[in-house]
Amino acid sequence: MRRPLTLRTRVTLLALLAAAVVVALLVGAFNVVLQTSLDRDVNRTLRSKAAAAVTTTSVTGGRVVVRDAPNDEAIDREVWVYEGRRALVRPPGSASLQRAADALALQGGGFASSPDGEARLHSVAISTRGRRLGSVVVAESLEVYDRTTDVALAGSVALGGLLLLLVAALTWIATGRALHPVREMTRTAADWSAHDRERRFGPGPRPDELGELAGTFDALLDRLAASLRHEQRLSAELSHELRTPLARIAAEAELLGRRTRSAEELEAGLRSIAGNAEEMAAILDTLMKAARAEAGLDRGRAQLESLLDRVATRWRPAFAVRGIALEVATPPGLQVGVDAEVAERILTPLLQNAERHAVARVSLSAERTGTTVLIHLDDDGPGIPAELRDAVFEPGRTATNGDGAGLGLALARRLARATGGDVEAVGDAAAKGAHLRIRLPA
Repeated sequence: MRRPLTLRTRVTLLALLAAAVVVALLVGAFNVVLQTSLDRDVNRTLRSKAAAAVTTTSVTGGRVVVRDAPNDEAIDREVWVYEGRRALVRPPGSASLQRAADALALQGGGFASSPDGEARLHSVAISTRGRRLGSVVVAESLEVYDRTTDVALAGSVALGGLLLLLVAALTWIATGRALHPVREMTRTAADWSAHDRERRFGPGPRPDELGELAGTFDALLDRLAASLRHEQRLSAELSHELRTPLARIAAEAELLGRRTRSAEELEAGLRSIAGNAEEMAAILDTLMKAARAEAGLDRGRAQLESLLDRVATRWRPAFAVRGIALEVATPPGLQVGVDAEVAERILTPLLQNAERHAVARVSLSAERTGTTVLIHLDDDGPGIPAELRDAVFEPGRTATNGDGAGLGLALARRLARATGGDVEAVGDAAAKGAHLRIRLPA
């Protein structure tokens, strides 16, 4: 496939074409003007020669008489004097020139060119009392004038060619200088995208066009960085969410391999492994649904009462091991505009956090305000300091230096925001424990 021309080459060719049209018009106009001027000069010279030749003639007794005059050799050169059709003075010349002079003498005035185009002729009538007795014909060689026009044409064409070369060179250089910042910005953006994704061009002093290009590159780098951060966050979330079921599977497998177990114990262990594998599949499916929610796809809906009951049923055994009571209070008939699995994945890291820090009680309650459903999760643990209520939702941040990778709350907030809701830590400094509020669309 033929490689397309570069922008620099196309601009140079376009400028060269435009300059060629202009130069051709100028060269043509110049030579037309020059030819017209030379024609006027030839005619003016012929009139002067004819007037001088007429002064050497007179009419005596009805006859044309040629008198001698100073410098008559200069005057007689290329001068014909006629009486009627008869030539009284005939300078030497080619047969075609003689025939042209004879023909012009009969006209009694005007201009004509020789058949071979080498001379221009002019005729003036000799008259007395309104009666034409003869005529004077003069000629002027066009050799000098033709040479002048040839030299002018060649010179103008050569000058036009030099101008075109100059235009091409200047356009090539100017285009290269104009595109150099673009080329440098392109290379810089490519380098930053590979090695330093946080660098940006910013609003520095640039021409408007380069400023717009810099803004475009910055926006592109922002989208690229956001995409890479999304991939990194997804990897971290997968690791965080799959860690618990994988640990359970590994523990069950280790227990199964350590000693001989009864058929009932073996079946229970296999069911546990299968249940954890199903949980892993559900986690992956939930993250895919969250991605669809972020893309603006259908978010589904769920009955909140049955959803919270199901979540409480799953988590009560783990809370009971630590002596923590899990209470649920939900108005009947309340619905949320979120898939049940997504809502459960929002609640799961929040309940994990409560199970880790609560002392004796965790409560789940819900209410509707306008087009929003608020789910409140309260525990009686140490709570979240006011200065950390936003920071705990950042990946890798925790309220304490205890266990946890600091990804659960970040995942919960991201999933909630993907559905048009949010998760936030609220409460006052005097209240005991943590109070998390989940906002979901009704």
